[in-house]
Amino acid sequence: MDTVSSSFFIPRKEQGYSDIFKRVRMMPLYSFPHYKDLKPHINHEKNRFFIHLDFDAFYAQVEQRDNPSLRGKPVSVGSTTGEKGIVMTASYEARALGIDTAMSLWQAKKICPKLISVPCYGPKYEGIMLNLIRGLRCFVPEDCIEMYSIDECFIDVTPVVRDFGQAKELAMAIKQKVSDLEDLTCSLGVSWNKTYTKMATKFEKPDGLTVITPADRHKIYELPVKKMWGIGTRISRRLGVMNIFTIGELASASELALCREFGVNGTVFRRLARGEDTSGIIHTRGREKSLNHHHTLTHNVWKYEDIESEIRRITEYICRKLRSKELVTRSLYLVIRYDNLRYAGDDTKLDTATNDDREIFKAAMNIFVKFPRPCESLRARMFGMTVFDLHEDLHRYTPSLFGNNVRLPYYELDKLKYKYGEGIIRVGLNAG
Repeated sequence: MDTVSSSFFIPRKEQGYSDIFKRVRMMPLYSFPHYKDLKPHINHEKNRFFIHLDFDAFYAQVEQRDNPSLRGKPVSVGSTTGEKGIVMTASYEARALGIDTAMSLWQAKKICPKLISVPCYGPKYEGIMLNLIRGLRCFVPEDCIEMYSIDECFIDVTPVVRDFGQAKELAMAIKQKVSDLEDLTCSLGVSWNKTYTKMATKFEKPDGLTVITPADRHKIYELPVKKMWGIGTRISRRLGVMNIFTIGELASASELALCREFGVNGTVFRRLARGEDTSGIIHTRGREKSLNHHHTLTHNVWKYEDIESEIRRITEYICRKLRSKELVTRSLYLVIRYDNLRYAGDDTKLDTATNDDREIFKAAMNIFVKFPRPCESLRARMFGMTVFDLHEDLHRYTPSLFGNNVRLPYYELDKLKYKYGEGIIRVGLNAG
C-alpha cells in the first residue's frame, strides 16, 4: 500500500521559483466534514433532516435573468475575450454543447463559436445569496443555516419537521421562496445527513427536488466514488488501485486498509459513504481575520489613470465589505500581477483603524509607488487587496489636528447603493 500514494503526488520544480512572486490563490469557502466534525453521541439515522440548496448554473442564470436577450442561448461567465480566461460556469444550453466549468475560453469558443461570454460580477452574486439567506430565516432559525459557498447552502430543518414528508413540503416552499425573492431556479436535496443531502441535489438538476431516505441508500451506493463529497480525481484514482469504484464498495471496504492509505480521512470517507455523517451546521468561528478582493482585468492596463481607477474600485469594494460587517482595519496588503505573470506585493499599517475609502485608497497608492511601474511593455493584468488586523467598528471618529478631512456618511451611502444600484451615487475624487 505504501506505493499507492507516492505515484499521485504533484511534482514541484523549484528552479527559477525564487524570482517569481508568490501566487495569491482564492480559497473556497467550503470543506467536507473532518473527523472532529463527526459527533459520536448522535445516532446517525434518528430524527435528523437536512436540505441542501444549490442554484442551477448560478452565475449564468443570473446573467440570463438580468439580460433577457441571453435567455435560451449558450452563455458562459468569466471573461469577454477569447485571449484569456476560463469558464467559471456555463448555462445549460452551453453545457449541452460540451462547454464545461474550468475550460479555457479559447477552447470553449472552438467548441461553440456562438458562445456568449460575459464578465463575472462577484458582488452581485454574493448579494443574491445573502438576500436568500435572509429569506430562509422565515423557515428556520439563523443558526440552522450554513452558507457552504456562494451558490450553495445547507439547512438543518430538524427543529421544524417531524418526518421526510414534512421535510419535502418545506423544501418545496423554499424553492418557491427562491423564485419569489430572486426569480431564479435551484435544485434541492433532502436526507438525514449532509453528505447524502448534497449528493441528492445532483440527481434531478436543474430545478429538481430529490429525497433520499434510509430505504433509498442503494441509490447512493450505485454512484461512482468520485461523486461523493470530498473525493476528487486523485483520491478516486487511489481508491481505484484498491479496487474501490463505487460508493457502496467504499462503504463496505476495510477501515484498516483505508486508514493505512488515507490516515484519519480513511475513516471519514467510509463513514460518509455509509450514511454515518453526524456533522451539523458549521459556522465561521469568531470574527473574520481578513477580507480580500482580487480582480483580473479583461484588458491589461499600464496608464496611471487606469491603474488608479482600478485600485480605487477594489478599495471601494473592500470598504463596503468592511462596513457591511461593521469592521475597521489597521493593515492592508496590495498585490499586482503583471502580464509576464510575476507578482509585486507589499503591506502597510494604517495610522488609525478605519473603513474610510479615502484613507485606505491613499495607503494603497503609497504601496503602489514601491512596485515596478507598469508600462506599455509591462502591463498590469490583476489587482488584489487584503485587509487584516480587523476590529469592531465602534462608530467613533477622532478628527485630525492637522488635516481638513470631512467625515462622510459611508454607511448611508451604502444603503442607497444597495437599494438603487451602484451608479446612484459616488464619492468625488477630492471629497474631504
